[in-house]
Amino acid sequence: MVQRLFLLGIVAFSQILSAEVLFEGFAKVVAGGVHVGYFISRYEFNTAKKEFIATSFLKTNELGGNITESIKAYAKEDLTPISYSYTTLIGNTPKTIDAKFNSGKMNASIKDGDKVSKVNRDLPKGAFLSSFLAYVMLKSPKGLTPDTKYEYQAIAEEDAQLQKGIAYIKNLEEINGIKAYKILNEFKGQKFISSVTERGEVLSTKSPVQSISTELMSQSSLATVGFQLPTSLLKQLFGDIPIGTKNEVSKKYQAVGKQQGVPQGKGLMLKGGGEEKAEPKNSTEDEQKN
Repeated sequence: MVQRLFLLGIVAFSQILSAEVLFEGFAKVVAGGVHVGYFISRYEFNTAKKEFIATSFLKTNELGGNITESIKAYAKEDLTPISYSYTTLIGNTPKTIDAKFNSGKMNASIKDGDKVSKVNRDLPKGAFLSSFLAYVMLKSPKGLTPDTKYEYQAIAEEDAQLQKGIAYIKNLEEINGIKAYKILNEFKGQKFISSVTERGEVLSTKSPVQSISTELMSQSSLATVGFQLPTSLLKQLFGDIPIGTKNEVSKKYQAVGKQQGVPQGKGLMLKGGGEEKAEPKNSTEDEQKN
């Protein structure tokens, strides 16, 4: 469910053909006002294969349900689904979904604990993987325009089910010096509120009913502090260790540091007179092995 909160944000579609990594960021996950986890998201475009790639990783502590969850999704240039892999571990119960798409049909294999099942389904025209919702919206005739409603049918990766959704694009506002649209999204019977920049990057999201929210961080350590980073797993999923600087929040943070002449890793003065500490160090599996 937390995955759903953050999968709305990407960079503008007009820039994708000349880029490799389109967006990469670390978000802090908060439940009931408490920092309970982190979320890593990366979007890429393979210019050789003309394919989109969406990769995400979620980790929460016991207060957040002790969840480990990942998605690796592929789509054609026109957003037609190609395949995806979904893995989650809640407590000691694993669940995996591997799905492939061909000629408007979805074939998925689901393993939930000891239970194995198959899903074979015809998809309606225009159906897409929910990870790519923002790409589909940006390609629509109106794009990200205030006072616009976008109705869609998307596949929820966590259960391989086709679901109807509605996204309402509201007003344009300013958050910490960055202009962003307020977007209300209804999907799978749940409502989410997102702040999305004019380039399509998510600054924050929240689910008022579940009291869960995410916030894009300027530095990865602000999202992962207190957590042991699963470096081997991240390398397997992303191909490397994400650093989370390919986004507007991180770029703004770095630009302010350069303007003020603050050495990298040192504190910056923030509104309210407080000072942001240098990046806290996170433990990793590799460090613990040494």
